[in-house]
Amino acid sequence: MGFRRPVTIERTSLGTIDDNGRYQKGTMTTLTIRASVQPLSLREQATIVGPDGARNVSYVKIYTDTLLIPQSAAKGQGDAAMADVVQYLGRRFLVTQCDAFQSGVINHYRAYAKEVLADDDT
Repeated sequence: MGFRRPVTIERTSLGTIDDNGRYQKGTMTTLTIRASVQPLSLREQATIVGPDGARNVSYVKIYTDTLLIPQSAAKGQGDAAMADVVQYLGRRFLVTQCDAFQSGVINHYRAYAKEVLADDDT
């Protein structure tokens, strides 16, 4: 048995414009993927999180075969697209980056995600 375990993802679909020109928010669906979720190393914390510590929220990295939608891809589209949210150990983590490692040997994605706090807009 591998290191990847079932993990629940919250994914919001694109919104639409109805016949009256009003924006209708996309719907949120949950899906289960297989992934390995791990805390960041000290070196990654220094480069990914930055010197301010981002309000001391927790960050994780996620290894999976599933392409996750990061916050950067959703930016500039208003509420039309939302980043994926990973549910892990009773907490929610917003995907901020997803990189493809597609060498043909062990194809996978590595994503980084930050904890969603109660006062966040996510």
